[in-house]
Amino acid sequence: MGSKTIAVILLSGSFFCTGAQASMRCGIGLVQLDDTSEQVEAKCGPADDQTSEGPVLRSDGVPQWGAVKVDRWVYGPRNGAYYHLRFIDERLVEIRMERER
Repeated sequence: MGSKTIAVILLSGSFFCTGAQASMRCGIGLVQLDDTSEQVEAKCGPADDQTSEGPVLRSDGVPQWGAVKVDRWVYGPRNGAYYHLRFIDERLVEIRMERER
């Protein structure tokens, strides 16, 4: 690969990483991707705001094949920032921090 190709790959990767984090500190605890919602709540306490979606159900009330439950939690403001956590089927898949404006 040429140096231009490597530069393009590195630059494009940085766009996908903006605003996302791999961990969040709660007191002395550290929340990381793949933690369960139970582990996060044990380390950080209840979220300041929570929403839940799904899973999508069939007409007989059974979850559709491949359907997932998505939970979104928000902590904050903490030190001038809000922390947005997204869980899929009770596993933490995203941590995003937004500064207060």
